[in-house]
Amino acid sequence: MSVRKTLLGLVAVLVVAAAVVYFQDTHFWYRYVLLQSNDGILPVEGWAGSEFEVRGADGPLLKVADAQTRTISEDALSKVVDYAAARNSTSLLVWHHGQLLVRQHFQGFDADTAIVGKSMAKMVVAVVVGRAIKQGYIASLDEPAASYLFEWQGSEKESITIRHMLQMAAGLEPFYEVSNNPFGRFLRSYIGGQNESTLLHGYSLIDEPGSTYDYSQVVSDLLGLILERSTGMPYGQYLSESLLEPIGAQGGQVMMNRPGGLAHTGCCLLLPSESWLRVGIFLMNGGVIDGQNYLPDGWMKDYLEPSPSNPAMGLHIWLGEPYLERRSWSEVGTPSRFGVLHSEPYLASDLFLFDGNGHQVMYVVPSKGLVALRTGSWTFSTGNEWDNAFIPNTLIRGITPHTMPGNSDLAEQ
Repeated sequence: MSVRKTLLGLVAVLVVAAAVVYFQDTHFWYRYVLLQSNDGILPVEGWAGSEFEVRGADGPLLKVADAQTRTISEDALSKVVDYAAARNSTSLLVWHHGQLLVRQHFQGFDADTAIVGKSMAKMVVAVVVGRAIKQGYIASLDEPAASYLFEWQGSEKESITIRHMLQMAAGLEPFYEVSNNPFGRFLRSYIGGQNESTLLHGYSLIDEPGSTYDYSQVVSDLLGLILERSTGMPYGQYLSESLLEPIGAQGGQVMMNRPGGLAHTGCCLLLPSESWLRVGIFLMNGGVIDGQNYLPDGWMKDYLEPSPSNPAMGLHIWLGEPYLERRSWSEVGTPSRFGVLHSEPYLASDLFLFDGNGHQVMYVVPSKGLVALRTGSWTFSTGNEWDNAFIPNTLIRGITPHTMPGNSDLAEQ
């Protein structure tokens, strides 16, 4: 009888302990189960109830140019449309010299469908940091992050600057791990409903800031926390007021760790395809709208300066050079057997790109007045491997010799 009571007591203790662990972070455990049941991929519904609505502008969509005014050959445009359609795409948009030349959607998507940009969200948060510097909320790129992440004050992390974070060179322990451990920092920082402590304290400083590259969602999410603390606004609100509304973009959603919590600025921004494109046009124009510069003086130079720790990374933005046949997000400056295929170098040395999981990619080529966006997911069918050079190079080769540059300013659309 005493053995039975002991066992029942142990079971009761375990049940109570499990309940305590569960109720400490119900959002985490819900997402963890979804993650395990979806081959390690968290579906959008994992964030249900934690969405923050991001307002946008109320203006009309960009008009697709008439065939007779297009500045890229029909052959080139048809090739890139066919290429995207055959490779699990959801949208393809092409902008050239002030005109929208292609707007194609696939798989039931349309111009109003909010698209999860995956790591393209990282590229957006960098632009929003630029806006915060321009508006005086953040002093400069070289300001210590601890000015806003006050939990780091008095620690060795005080030496990390905002520039280091934007260069993916904060010096923190690596973020990505192959781990399903529900108590490990990787999953806790990614899907936890109470992940601020893990982001701030779970990763020790192991390298001199600026010296070592690590593609880290922790750093991108902490940039969102810096923006919230510096502006006094939720990230989604400041994103809307500082960027989406000025460029005339539609709104969407940004996912939070919990309702009223911290935005996932490193992964989980949903915007319609044209909104993503408009961010690219804004950057192609150097941050100028209707003659007014919306970014700090010298921003584009800093933005596109190769990081000392990775020559293919600017300030949270991918650079088109140096050329490697395969480029991996984890070690882009070195050859990789497993990276994304580049069958040839990009045909414009100033090309830079947004790039997210599943080949969600936006190419920006200021010298050509060109922005091209492809959204979708991985393609695994035989012979259909994604070639990151195909779309931009096909479009550049297709630019007609008689092209006359038009006004590409967003304010004129």
